[in-house]
Amino acid sequence: MEVSKNTKATESEDAKRQAHEQAEAKRKAEWEAKKKAREEKIQVEWEKAVAVDDDALIASSVKRLGDATERLTRRNMKLCVTEFVQTKCYEDVAFAKQVMHPRKNMRNCFRYISQKAKEYLEEEMKLNDEENEDHYIGGDVPDELCYEWAVEYFYDMNVDVDKDKNEDEKFVPRPYVPPRTSKPKKKADPAKEKPAKAQQEPQQANQISLFEVDDAAKKDEQGATVQ
Repeated sequence: MEVSKNTKATESEDAKRQAHEQAEAKRKAEWEAKKKAREEKIQVEWEKAVAVDDDALIASSVKRLGDATERLTRRNMKLCVTEFVQTKCYEDVAFAKQVMHPRKNMRNCFRYISQKAKEYLEEEMKLNDEENEDHYIGGDVPDELCYEWAVEYFYDMNVDVDKDKNEDEKFVPRPYVPPRTSKPKKKADPAKEKPAKAQQEPQQANQISLFEVDDAAKKDEQGATVQ
């Protein structure tokens, strides 16, 4: 009987584990489908945006850059960079197509330029043996470098500043956790109860013997009276 119970418990546990694995496989498939759908949507938007003649493409790319810059502050340097990339759209249709990619925008362009400028200034300090005691980086960056970095940003499709937070998200499988089972209560051992009964029996025997002694005493008293 005990072997049969263990076998059934093992089969039940295997079934639960298999059901969990199937649910995880389904969840992973749904997660991958959503990720693929996001990527396909971006690609469709880009293809749709560039599926026009060159004049319309250039006009759209220049407007896109201008609208993005209007929403930014500290526009002194940014206006210069924006005018540069807008002019490049007129000169290079391939560049205008890059500008129309859904992930590309002037906000991230300036973030990219800021990162490159920081790296440039840090390298300049090392070359000049300057120590950054105040942990403050400042200096002049040539305009030509900023323009180069702007073009570099729009052509590089793998820059960190463009990455969506969901892109680096990885599917995390959930481990199977067996359900907790309560331990069965132990049955009382009949062998341990027997001594208690045995102890009660002598008590009953003692009670009977006392009554018998009492009866014998009464009989003796009655006999003495008769005599």
